[in-house]
Amino acid sequence: MSLINKLTRSLDPLQGVPDSIRQEFVLWYRQAKAPQIRYVAFLTLSLYFVYIFMEYNIATTHRELRLLAHGVLVPAALLAVGLMSNEPRYYRPMRALLMSAPIGAVAANLYLNHDQPDFAAYAPEMYLNLMWTFSVSGLTLRQATFTASTSAALMLIVTLESSLQPGVQCLNLLWILASYSFGMLSAFLLERAHKTMFLHQNRLALSASVDGLTGIWNRARIDQFFADEVARAQRYGTPFSVILMDIDHFKSVNDTHGHTVGDSVLCQFARLLRENVRSTDRVGRLGGEEFLVVLPGTDHRHAQAAARALRQRINGFDFHTVRRKTASFGVTQYCGDDSASAMLERVDRALYRAKQNGRDRIEVL
Repeated sequence: MSLINKLTRSLDPLQGVPDSIRQEFVLWYRQAKAPQIRYVAFLTLSLYFVYIFMEYNIATTHRELRLLAHGVLVPAALLAVGLMSNEPRYYRPMRALLMSAPIGAVAANLYLNHDQPDFAAYAPEMYLNLMWTFSVSGLTLRQATFTASTSAALMLIVTLESSLQPGVQCLNLLWILASYSFGMLSAFLLERAHKTMFLHQNRLALSASVDGLTGIWNRARIDQFFADEVARAQRYGTPFSVILMDIDHFKSVNDTHGHTVGDSVLCQFARLLRENVRSTDRVGRLGGEEFLVVLPGTDHRHAQAAARALRQRINGFDFHTVRRKTASFGVTQYCGDDSASAMLERVDRALYRAKQNGRDRIEVL
């Protein structure tokens, strides 16, 4: 089973990751591919103008239809794709057009050139179409496979009979197979590389956002969550609160038992916080023995109740070596046009008041 898992993971680096990570990859991949789609669309459009100029001058049949298909319809589709790639809200119709345009181009080629004596001169457009769909179009592997498979099926349906006859026309089957297989392999390797790159970036981002000792969010990351909630509250008027807490008499732990025990207490304290808040709440270490919890969609009454639950859990916990420890809590809610610094200053005053009033208590401002 382990060998199968390793093989599966080698084929798909995202195998076994949570659905949320897969969704993040989809969004990241769309953003990463947008410039490629734009540049490829405009380059292909330019090449089609060159192609129709040459085709119109050498073709002996369907000249007007060729001009319409290769000089108007395909360039218009590519232009639309290139323009829509600038706006995320148009990504869905852009990809629908990007998937349908190659199929339309193959259908047009077959209609205009099949059974013509010079079919072999025009067939390379279809082979390039398959490789273009897989390798440079910017479609995902699944989307490209659907589009290229549909195009290849059209080619086989129309040309199979003639390709099975003796003569050089049988090479058509080889070129279809070669362009399809090389294209699919390229698309598979590129998408796997993107998935690997995405996971590496996620790990780097996580390591830069996590406190090295306790494993919860560090100061920079919790400050960012704090700022995001302030921006959301200012825009939508949604409530949120923060809890600032400090381990009481923590210096005595280091002085009496040493920093190794002190680090152990910090790690256990952080784990207590993380395990006793909601999944939507954010827990971070500001520094030393000071911790901050950001509670989205929470008013000061519910934040105070959450602080009471944390206080009760901490007071009943046996820490290694030092056994019982307490903490002081400051609580505040977003008010009107608060800034993050104003809220932090207010909750810091609440925490100071809790310490001044005897510690192991909760103060709300």
